[in-house]
Amino acid sequence: MSQVLHTPPPSSAAPPPAGEDLAALAARHGLTVSGARPSLVEYVRQLWDRRHFILAFSRAK
Repeated sequence: MSQVLHTPPPSSAAPPPAGEDLAALAARHGLTVSGARPSLVEYVRQLWDRRHFILAFSRAK
């Protein structure tokens, strides 16, 4: 019986330059907080955009 060792692939991401703030690095690349809630206006807009799906899903059997 053979054993297979699972090793993670080498990391290709280079560490940030010394002295650079990670928040600044994220902002420079356009990253946002993944769990951030949208504003009320944005939430209502998203809800309105998805109204057809919401209605169809609620009527599906």
